[in-house]
Amino acid sequence: MQLETMHTHMKKICGDLEMRRKSFLLPDDVMMDIFLRLETKSLAQLRCVCKSWNSLITSQSFVEFHLNQSMRNPRPLLFRHGVSPSHIGFYSTKSQEFENLPDPPFCTELADLDVVGSCNGMLCLCSNGSDRSLIYLWNPLIKKYITLPKPSNNPRYLGFGVNSMSGHLDDFKVVTIYANANAEVYSLRSNSWKNIEDGFPRSVEINCSHINSSVFVKGSVHWCARLSCYFKNDCPWLIVSFDFAKEEFHKVKFPEDMSTIDADKYLNVLDGYLCVFATVPGTFRAYELWVMKKYGVSESWTKLYKIDKPQSIWWPLGFTTRGKIFIRGECRHGGNGLLIYNPHCETFKCIGVHLPHYAIQVLTFVESIITPAPQSAIMGRS
Repeated sequence: MQLETMHTHMKKICGDLEMRRKSFLLPDDVMMDIFLRLETKSLAQLRCVCKSWNSLITSQSFVEFHLNQSMRNPRPLLFRHGVSPSHIGFYSTKSQEFENLPDPPFCTELADLDVVGSCNGMLCLCSNGSDRSLIYLWNPLIKKYITLPKPSNNPRYLGFGVNSMSGHLDDFKVVTIYANANAEVYSLRSNSWKNIEDGFPRSVEINCSHINSSVFVKGSVHWCARLSCYFKNDCPWLIVSFDFAKEEFHKVKFPEDMSTIDADKYLNVLDGYLCVFATVPGTFRAYELWVMKKYGVSESWTKLYKIDKPQSIWWPLGFTTRGKIFIRGECRHGGNGLLIYNPHCETFKCIGVHLPHYAIQVLTFVESIITPAPQSAIMGRS
């Protein structure tokens, strides 16, 4: 009897709530304007309130509006290799504070992680162990992820991005390169791997590390590389790219004098332009920043400025939202730390993050509410 009374009471409450919701129902464009002012984490929670809100928040138009709005305010994301918990966190240049994110839910399956890349609010991660075929796509703000089907072999190098020509914001792709120069590309929408017919250029050796990771720009992922000549010091440098729309590898030239100099080079992206930090020959204390003003045209490489930090060994990591540069180097108090370099006044500032034993990677992250799910799974839920 008591259960029947409780059930009747709950039905009445639900009925009252539904009547109030319908009484105060706002037009979709007004609701969309309200939702666009909310944090991404809140939007993920609001999807559970009712079907109409979930339908609006997951609609293609809203997802696109939200992503375009987020692209105007990207956030630096820092990944600390070999540190748990809180591998990943955001840094705010304005407040000079970190917002640590919880570890990915799948990290317990792995000894360590590598971040392959960041695109449209999605992170691509893989195992940092001997088997790198464990690959994941994860949206950390809505706490959704997918484990990719394993590729045919253990990848030596990976790249991540989106096919920007398809018209689908979730057309994410992962390219894998194997030791035998074969290559495959994974498509999230089909949830399958496809062999790249011509494979990776056999005459090229990728120069990849935590500092010198791949970068995605202009619809392609890029790696810093050298022509194979048995690792002689005079092997020319170049950039190898993979076009996710055409699913083809291409070679991009450095400036002629830079390509023949045996000095470290680190790729990055500045304001949507492909760029490179190139070590000044004969020193570990100075870098030049070059930007490719017209994508794919080697003659458009332009040197912006030279960065010099005397009496200290340091590495450029990436950019803040205001064009300053994250650097790993020695702080005044001693020991390795995270610094920010201001190119306008040529000053280095330690921001209080000590990095004694582990590598750190800086990525540009754009918030989104895109769920990593194959198109077949989306169709199955409709």
